[in-house]
Amino acid sequence: MISSTIFNPRKTAAYAPKLSLVALMDIFTILVFFLLLNSGEAQKIENAKFVKLPDSKKGDVPHEELIISVNKDEIWVEKERVALVKDVLKGSEDVIEPLGAVLADHVKKLGELSTFEKENGLAVIIMGDRETPYVLLKSIMATCRFHNFRNLSLAVNSVAGASTSKAVPASEVFGAPAEASP
Repeated sequence: MISSTIFNPRKTAAYAPKLSLVALMDIFTILVFFLLLNSGEAQKIENAKFVKLPDSKKGDVPHEELIISVNKDEIWVEKERVALVKDVLKGSEDVIEPLGAVLADHVKKLGELSTFEKENGLAVIIMGDRETPYVLLKSIMATCRFHNFRNLSLAVNSVAGASTSKAVPASEVFGAPAEASP
């Protein structure tokens, strides 16, 4: 066999190794977006599977506070079941005793309160299922207020869209006030 000559040049593969950066750039882009979306200084509220939050268009991100979760059957403080909803709704009192006991224990664990906390009260987040009756939420808020938890936040799902800056009169929300008789 004749090898390379002037008349019959031998063809060699001119293969130069290449590095494809397209796939690598895609991976880095996805990684950057993931890190941007999942990094934040606010507390991540663990969304319980059994609680369906109502929707909201505007609101501030909550800070680290005590979390009270309410579903259709139970009331939880952090990861401790406090009371059954059916038992609370049977009672006629505004203050829920088992919840009050847990809140009082939490205040004792905090120790000495700052002057701001003494003046404005402690902070709590209430995560209530969207089907939670208002009477139950009212009792939970009254219990919190009774134990100096006056900075209440209601957890909602954030919905994309423009916020409504129009003020709504209380009569539209709560109905017309009853006429006072002399």
